[in-house]
Amino acid sequence: MAIVARGVEPRVAKLLKELEARPLVGVQQFKLSDAVRHIASADGGRLQALVAQCGAPDFYHDVATTEKRDTFQSLCRIIVGQQLAGAAVKAIWAKFIAALGDDVTAITPAAVLAEDLETMRKSAGLSNAKARAIADLAAHYSRGELSDAILLDSSLSAADLTAKLTAVKGVGPWSANMYQMFSLHLPDVFPTGDLGVRNGIAKVFKLKGAGKSGQLDEKKDKEKFEAAFAPYKPYRSLASWYMWRALETPSFME
Repeated sequence: MAIVARGVEPRVAKLLKELEARPLVGVQQFKLSDAVRHIASADGGRLQALVAQCGAPDFYHDVATTEKRDTFQSLCRIIVGQQLAGAAVKAIWAKFIAALGDDVTAITPAAVLAEDLETMRKSAGLSNAKARAIADLAAHYSRGELSDAILLDSSLSAADLTAKLTAVKGVGPWSANMYQMFSLHLPDVFPTGDLGVRNGIAKVFKLKGAGKSGQLDEKKDKEKFEAAFAPYKPYRSLASWYMWRALETPSFME
């Protein structure tokens, strides 16, 4: 039976009870109910009202086991989504799928490498940089430097995983963070390079930064926003999702 602490907002208590029955998620196999409970209660319950209003993210509900994910397809989706909003990402992703075949299963390293790069780029509406990044990603898979086995290895540290991913031209720390959050469902990813997350922190925690118009700067204000988010360890992935929600902004995958 789930234990709900006194002082918990009724909608949060109801959500926690619903989440108790959910299967463990991610390669680290954690309970979403534990993560939501921690986020709602940490730092004196600062985010409890946001949790009550927004519930839990849908991306944790999409798959029963992370092992069923195709890592190459997931990474292509992330590259397509770099620096774009949700609707634009979905439109270009649909074009990219169509450029290679009838459905998402057509997206394989071999299919990308067999395609003329410029033809694929134009058909999918990709920038030159994104087309080259996808091609280099496919080459890494073809050479065996990346694979499902490598990227779904639960013993691989976050730092080592990031290093393997950022070895691909056009895949930086933000893309690595999005893969860790939305594909592996790692619980404690803090995507400091995401402007939406930083803006959400500035709004919720009432922080002013060194950036333009007082925005939190990724480098200059690092200590400030990391201190604000420290109470949400080891579930900063979920806390980051609530920062998008605080801005009423869809996350990268939504």
